[in-house]
Amino acid sequence: MPTIVLVEDDDQIRTMLQETLALEGYRVLAAENGIKALEVLKEHEADLLITDILMPEKEGLGLITEVRRQAPHLPIIAVSGGAPNIQAGCNLELAGLFGANHVFQKPLDIDDLLRTVRDCLD
Repeated sequence: MPTIVLVEDDDQIRTMLQETLALEGYRVLAAENGIKALEVLKEHEADLLITDILMPEKEGLGLITEVRRQAPHLPIIAVSGGAPNIQAGCNLELAGLFGANHVFQKPLDIDDLLRTVRDCLD
């Protein structure tokens, strides 16, 4: 069973994604920020990382950078809805430059996300 580390600070989005991915047969380890995600990644071997970009404590770009140094071949999917005065597209473009394999803008198209997850894990 492939293991996905899911990093999302919004409780509702994190729960929805965790349940959706679990129903697809994935083991999902959830974290609410980049610091917690790094702890999870130290304790568990992951097959895929899905991370939000804008989060408290350690945001997604810093997480992507650190994961790329530690696990250069781990597939990464970045998601962002932007923030006041920051368009999501800017964050996602940066995420790609920092090493994300795929990027998605919120609100998410779940079918597209699941297709990309399957592609990353095949």
